[in-house]
Amino acid sequence: QSSDLGGALARLSAVAEAWNASAGATASTAHAQLFRQLVRLAFDRDAFPALLDQLKDAGLVATWSVEHLISECVSNGSETQLKVVKALASAQQVGLSARANAVLIQGSKTASAVLAAVKEAASQGQGGEKEVILAAAIAASEHRAAAPLAEAVEGLLQDAQGPHAPEVAAAVLRLALPGGPLEGGALRLFEGPLQGAELSSDALVELLVANAAIKEGKYDVLNKVVAAADSSRQVALIKGLASERRLADCSAVFKACSQKTAYIYNALLDACIFCRDMAAAEKIMRQALDDKMADTVTYNTMIKAQLQSGSIRQARRLVDKMREGGLEPNVVTFNELIDAAIRCSPGDVWGLVDEMKACGLKPNHVTCSILLKGISRSSRPGDVERALALVESKEEPIDEVLLSSVCEACVRCGRMDLLQKQLQCQRGHGAVQIKGAHTFGSIIRAYGCLGDTAQVWDTWRDMKRRLILPTAITLGCMVEALASNGDPEAGYELIREQMGDAQMRPLVNAVIYCSVLKGFSHKRRFDRVWFVYKEMKSEKLQFSIVTYNTLIDACSRSHDMDRIPALLAEMTSESIEPNIITYSTVIKGYCQENSVDKALKLLDDMQKNKQLCPDEVTYNTLLDGCARYGMWEKGMFLLEEMQSAGVHPSNFTLSVLVKLANRSRRPLEAFKLCEDLCAKYHIHLNVHVYNNLMHACTSHGDLSKAFNVLESMLQDKVRPDARTYLVLLRGAVGAKSAEDAAGLLRAAVGLRGAHPKLAAYGTSFLQPKGGLPADTISEALEGIASQCNDEELAMQLLRDVRR
Repeated sequence: QSSDLGGALARLSAVAEAWNASAGATASTAHAQLFRQLVRLAFDRDAFPALLDQLKDAGLVATWSVEHLISECVSNGSETQLKVVKALASAQQVGLSARANAVLIQGSKTASAVLAAVKEAASQGQGGEKEVILAAAIAASEHRAAAPLAEAVEGLLQDAQGPHAPEVAAAVLRLALPGGPLEGGALRLFEGPLQGAELSSDALVELLVANAAIKEGKYDVLNKVVAAADSSRQVALIKGLASERRLADCSAVFKACSQKTAYIYNALLDACIFCRDMAAAEKIMRQALDDKMADTVTYNTMIKAQLQSGSIRQARRLVDKMREGGLEPNVVTFNELIDAAIRCSPGDVWGLVDEMKACGLKPNHVTCSILLKGISRSSRPGDVERALALVESKEEPIDEVLLSSVCEACVRCGRMDLLQKQLQCQRGHGAVQIKGAHTFGSIIRAYGCLGDTAQVWDTWRDMKRRLILPTAITLGCMVEALASNGDPEAGYELIREQMGDAQMRPLVNAVIYCSVLKGFSHKRRFDRVWFVYKEMKSEKLQFSIVTYNTLIDACSRSHDMDRIPALLAEMTSESIEPNIITYSTVIKGYCQENSVDKALKLLDDMQKNKQLCPDEVTYNTLLDGCARYGMWEKGMFLLEEMQSAGVHPSNFTLSVLVKLANRSRRPLEAFKLCEDLCAKYHIHLNVHVYNNLMHACTSHGDLSKAFNVLESMLQDKVRPDARTYLVLLRGAVGAKSAEDAAGLLRAAVGLRGAHPKLAAYGTSFLQPKGGLPADTISEALEGIASQCNDEELAMQLLRDVRR
């Protein structure tokens, strides 16, 4: 213990008699431990030869001591000392133990050396020992191409007495795996030298022998293997065969099971469903019911299968049948039903949650995650709030996976108010301990959507402080949060920082760079767009269709359409096919530069490509181009073509068509188009269409009709926005109608004395969300004073507004 080698060697002779007296062929555990420490110390001090001399003088060259000496020589890789030890043992007529021979086999570097060691062990009568066979089999597996070595292992089995240990049988049979030196010999080994051996220590070997028995039609062997396995191994066999879609063989294993428990039935039921054989699954279900082996798991498995195939009604019948059989649905049952309802019948979701609670079951983390996953932009506000209330009502604390789901759900549905509340809780005492990069990414994205870049950076730094390595997704969320909030330069600098870190560099990809490209493009920093593009090329990043669409969008925004042919050629060289977004983006660029004819030619090219069908965005973009330049006939032709192609107009289409009619000096046509298309496609006008209709009226000096449109809008319970008032205020001022303008302004800011046509509606409903911008108020007051020549009214309104 004090590393005093000299002192230890000096006392060696004193303990030799005691060691030899108690050792025989093997030393006691205490003596063996002391001896190993002595050998290691001698190796560390380069005094191994001196140790061997002392052992010889003390009469301690015995089978057990040689075993430890050989083991230490092999572990230290000392071929020279190993030869000396073997020579010493030979000179002292000390035979090697099976363990010593096993160590020599394991320490051999080549197949030929292993084979020589195996033969040496066999010549000493150790060939049939467990340790030797196991070491030889493992070595043969490592040297897969060495057929003579594998054959030697097979020969060793003949020397063994009695059934082989499970680990020996497993090691030898692994040589018969596909690609192994004894490939195809599993059954021959199992029925021959390994007869009677247990296979329970290795599921892969068990499956190998079962496979071989099935292949050769030896069901007696299969029955023997299955009968010897416990239920968990039997299930593993069924699952292994099911993974290869061998349902008939799964059934053969099932038949071989002497005791068919619910566990075994459920495994075969799973196999039927995995192999998409519902008829077989239903047959097994009936058999389980007849044998009274169907449990809750059995029903849940069948319910899940029915739901996956879209048979919700059949799944509900199974729930009823489950209750008739004296079993109650559990949380798993309801989670499956809720998940299916979200996909196929959203209106039933909360009824299922209520039914679940009525059964005395409490929604768990999985329930909440399923409900949150189902939240989208089109979800009803009440559904979003109920889902979050359910999360907050759970007894067990929220974990980081659920926190991530909450953040992502709020982002998807655009409920920034609820997202803000959740993140505030995360900054309080009940904050969830975050350990995963994925959750950090979700929170960074959430703060980015809220426009809170300070918290974005705080979250990133917190992750770095905790030494949590970000994933590519986390880094992408961070760069996107910066770029989308007006700071693409910071996003770019962060990318360059990661590129300079050998550990982080592999995470950077073209998708992450793409956020920066979009950010620079939206800020009209087109010089930076092309600089970053060249850098991405020099870094040999793998571009995708998204990358090229972003670059083409930058061309459209910058009116730099001359770059597009080169980008399209580059896409072709990279075997990337333009998609509908590519074409729509190019069309938008042509429309913006008054090249509508080129845009229409591109539409014609799209229509000739059977894999590309122009969608609503494509047609709306072209219609907007026609509206921009008052091309009425072309616009009407496109509208007809759009409908003929089976693309239904939307509110966005109607807003563009109204603009087209207005720019083409056909205001009455705007109303006719809206009336006809709303009736045909069941469209309910939104605020943007109403605003454009009012603008069409005021642009042609018809303020009265504009107010009629406003009344229709309010009757349809569509809330005015800031642009509604801007359009009408400008129309009233243009018509020099100070009282109309004053009444509109009072309604917009929530003052008494609103316009008579608005008097029937509530004050809060009339006020635009977020209030009326100060610039609009100033413009209206100035117009009333100067254009309407009513300074007194303007001053009174100013005083009222300031109150």
